[in-house]
Amino acid sequence: MARWWAVAAAASSGAFADTDVGATGVGDQLSSKALTKESYDGFAEGYDNLDGGWAASAIGLEELRSQLLAGATGRVLEVGVGTGLNLRHYRRDLVSGIEAVDLSPGMLSQASSRSESLGMERLVKLSVMDAEHLGFPSEAFDTVVDTFSLCVFSDPSAALREMARVCKPAGRVLLLENSKSDFGPLAAYQDLTASFLVNKGGAKGCFWNQDVEALCRGAGLEVVRSSPALAGGLFRTLECAPAKGS
Repeated sequence: MARWWAVAAAASSGAFADTDVGATGVGDQLSSKALTKESYDGFAEGYDNLDGGWAASAIGLEELRSQLLAGATGRVLEVGVGTGLNLRHYRRDLVSGIEAVDLSPGMLSQASSRSESLGMERLVKLSVMDAEHLGFPSEAFDTVVDTFSLCVFSDPSAALREMARVCKPAGRVLLLENSKSDFGPLAAYQDLTASFLVNKGGAKGCFWNQDVEALCRGAGLEVVRSSPALAGGLFRTLECAPAKGS
């Protein structure tokens, strides 16, 4: 039980939020996005110690990333790439190219360095872009990926609608997100603390009690598979497809 609450505290502070694409939803969206962008630019160099360090590995997040991204094929869009923690998990024999976007130039600079160190600079194209207003044509990608970003978007539904729009009809949207636990006491704690922690946490705070499945369905995505991980789904992986007729 103690382990669950320790992880819960980290998740609620946004410790496992990969990026800042969007805002916390506190106050005016435009000023919040500017503040969030500035904040992530400021701590981009040390970000991996928080989000990709020993704690993340200890609770299985690296394995969850690897399992999720094994399903990425063809032309890929990664929304909220952050410092590029996912890049090493893509299978180069299955992926033809990766468009990776984030709102923070500082985070993208770190992702660029990681891409070069992995020998992926020809495979990966990095761009500054808002997840809620993607600059790509409809049905452009075989796979769309987002990990630990929905909780910090100012409008996660808008971001998911954009992911659905740019995904090919036969493509997949792959998500790994903070989510509301199926374990009643923990879910109640999430609901009780979510708004307070976001307001207190500033740019790094995330709404960690989101019903991610409901958000996906509301954005025109069919949930093909949903797998809870840790404490009844404090983290959740989802495989989604554009809903027919959406």
